[in-house]
Amino acid sequence: MHPRLPRSCLGIFLALMLLTTIPACGVRQLATGEIQPPKVNWQGIALGRPTPGGWPLAVMLLLTNPNSQSLNLQGYDYELWLEGKSVAQGTSQEPVSLPPQGQTVARVPILVKLPAVLGLLPLLLRPEPPPLHYQVAGYFRLSEVMGGLVRIPFRFQGQVTPKEGLEALRPYLSREGDRRQ
Repeated sequence: MHPRLPRSCLGIFLALMLLTTIPACGVRQLATGEIQPPKVNWQGIALGRPTPGGWPLAVMLLLTNPNSQSLNLQGYDYELWLEGKSVAQGTSQEPVSLPPQGQTVARVPILVKLPAVLGLLPLLLRPEPPPLHYQVAGYFRLSEVMGGLVRIPFRFQGQVTPKEGLEALRPYLSREGDRRQ
């Protein structure tokens, strides 16, 4: 065995130990309660003008930072289900910054492609269509802890009646809406 090999192995081992303990500090702070994960609350959904590529939506989520230090999120991942069927999913690397003991609204843009919802047409064309159930779920990545590997989950569900959906689309369906655009 080469005489320098044990010394270089020791150096590599110590460097690896140092690298593995740096991100663990954030995990330890989270585990001991020094850092509290942000709270995620539903704010609402905004419907966009349907396009040939799909129907743009924006889910608004209120993020609250309970900590006395700012938190940075490294983006988010999401999935949208309608009537139990996944109709859109995506990811974003867009950072979200939360001020100390403050709030911010995160706007999660979603594009529902029309082929994904064609299977719902028979349900919507009934004489008395039932409410449409939706669910949005995903997570924000907390950058302070292990470089974004720790995830802050969110899951919200609800329902919308076809009448409410048509009311939301009315500005885009009428000639008056075309004049406003």
